Amino acid sequence: MLQTLTIVIPVFAVILLGYGVGKTRLFSEEGVRALTGFCFYVAIPAVLFRTMAGLEAPAGFDFAIVAAFYSATLLTYGLAMLTSRFVFGLALAEQAIFAAGATYSNILLVGLPLVLTAFGPAATLPQSAILAFQSVILISLTSIVVELGRGEGESGAGGIGAILRSAGLALATNPIIVSMALGIAWGRTGLGLHAIVDTSLAFLGQAATPTALFALGASLTRFRLGGDLRQVAALGLFKLAVLPALVFVSAKYVFALAPLSVAVATISAAMPSGVNAFVLAMRYELLVARVAAAVIATTALAWAIAAALLAWLMPGTSP
Repeated sequence: MLQTLTIVIPVFAVILLGYGVGKTRLFSEEGVRALTGFCFYVAIPAVLFRTMAGLEAPAGFDFAIVAAFYSATLLTYGLAMLTSRFVFGLALAEQAIFAAGATYSNILLVGLPLVLTAFGPAATLPQSAILAFQSVILISLTSIVVELGRGEGESGAGGIGAILRSAGLALATNPIIVSMALGIAWGRTGLGLHAIVDTSLAFLGQAATPTALFALGASLTRFRLGGDLRQVAALGLFKLAVLPALVFVSAKYVFALAPLSVAVATISAAMPSGVNAFVLAMRYELLVARVAAAVIATTALAWAIAAALLAWLMPGTSP
């Protein structure tokens, strides 16, 4: 357990530091956005491009981890919608936002640094595969259900088609996905990376993890605990318990993935609610306080869940 704590605590300590500095207003909201933008558009793409370009067999990608992760995620999404309807009496549009808060994992800013620290470069490919599909699946699905719930989908397939086209464009222009695709393509040329390019990318990559974690902590100062605390508790239960449990069962017993892929998928599912869930709530002006509270609460609790899962799933253990 001590080994896992030495991995997990520094990760969440940097998030806490960012939160503390964010509270002092040494960083303006624009400054926090700039830090996040640096991570999203520069540092993390540098890590992914360099890793993908250096893979010995980039063409041997296995999509089974994507199927395992998102089959369990969509099942959890459905269960969350049913719970929000029959337990809390939410309307269809609100159910979609509730389900997004229950299933959208903060893989980019928390999961990626944590998994790379724990498992090294070998974990990059499976986790990047999960990350690549998260927004296009969950944001598109949530947007469609919200539109249907609001009656905007009654005009025909045009509204939903526009959502899908927008999702496709976002996927094609996402710097995370583009950097992965370019890295794989470059790796297949067999040319390798020039020493200067490799060193430059490595320098940028070294900044990715601490900057991403610090920026996340600072960004959390925008949120406040509020809303129906029963619903916040239910969101936390789905996000930190139900989703990782179902992903583990799917990855290990349904798809029979390798131990590393099982660990990566399960830990990714156990990450706190992602900020994009809050963005969706803000966009549609639904459950804003509850989703914001869930982001804060799950981020505060996720370190303990992550430490326990790492102690169980790290090499040398047998889940």
